[in-house]
Amino acid sequence: MGYIFLTGLVNAETNSPFRDTPSLDDTAYLESRNQLEDYILDTGDEISIEFINVPEFSGSFEIDAQGEIYLKRIKKTYVRGLTILELTKLLEKRFAEFLYSPEIYIKIIKYKPIRIFVSGEVRRTGFYKFNAFAKPDKNILMGDIENKNRIIMAQPDNDMNKRDKLNFSENSSIKRSSELIATISNAIKKAGGLTSYSDISQIQIIRDVPIGRGGGKKRAEINFLSYINKADDTYDIRIFDGDEIFVPRLQERDVSIIPKSILSGLSPRFISVSIGGQIENPGTVKIPIEGSLSDVMNLTGPRKPLSGRIYLIRYNQDGTLLRENITYSSTASPGSRKNPFLLAGDLITVKNSILGRASGTLKAITEPFVGIYATKEVVETITGE
Repeated sequence: MGYIFLTGLVNAETNSPFRDTPSLDDTAYLESRNQLEDYILDTGDEISIEFINVPEFSGSFEIDAQGEIYLKRIKKTYVRGLTILELTKLLEKRFAEFLYSPEIYIKIIKYKPIRIFVSGEVRRTGFYKFNAFAKPDKNILMGDIENKNRIIMAQPDNDMNKRDKLNFSENSSIKRSSELIATISNAIKKAGGLTSYSDISQIQIIRDVPIGRGGGKKRAEINFLSYINKADDTYDIRIFDGDEIFVPRLQERDVSIIPKSILSGLSPRFISVSIGGQIENPGTVKIPIEGSLSDVMNLTGPRKPLSGRIYLIRYNQDGTLLRENITYSSTASPGSRKNPFLLAGDLITVKNSILGRASGTLKAITEPFVGIYATKEVVETITGE
């Protein structure tokens, strides 16, 4: 299947990267904007089919696991892969065998769940599934703020606040035209938010082309900067099942992206990591979204005597597993090899030093004899022998 490339930045005159906005001309504003022009029907969708002047043929029909619906006269009808317009034309042609100039209207009354793939410079690449119509869960943005499993909270970096002069207000949010439909912003939130290297001026969306238009795929490029800079949701377009979203990587780190993306709700304020081993307060720790190892160490208290290197386990974006020994330094700059930035779900263990392991072994060997000598000493004290 080939690709239809529709690249080029979306300008202010465009409501969607896939189509033009109808011009306002008298009552033309009231006409349908055809936002579902590219929507492809599949299992889980429920459609209403209205036959004008033939109500006995009308009704609601859910597309089954085989991609079919059951209609009077023509029985099982395969509709998977068609748009509403394509299905309308095919049904009018098919029912012309039984009806004189059939007039049919179709609308979607229940949408199937959306499954999309998000990749590139986001915190968690992968496939994500959510309802096509569902109000965003604020807990996705803020995280679980309840104290579960002894979660420790950290505050945002004061230097970041001063640098970007942004106020982290609880009421800061983007005014969206609809809170119910799934859009690009929902996909980015599901993927854990942005990083300091996310190039949101060139977000790419790859979408399936309907069968009636030749099939294949088409691609659009979207400048999403206005979403975090101006609280403008113009380009926060609706996403469909099967869409692929790719966020490119900047060549240089942009420290303004994280605070802006937090204010706009694209990124959470905190992430959770787990720490154990030779540390005073092991457990789950909440740190700022681009917190480093030093943030965790400061929150969990001092390391125990004779502690050694720090061991990090993490799943990379490509699904591979990272296992790394870190020679930690509290004076190292955040993001450096000795004080790396952390990701949500990281597992950290403070290991024993060689001396610590040796002393532990010696204790294990000698400990059984301590009781013997202690008992003998007690007996001698009582008996005087």
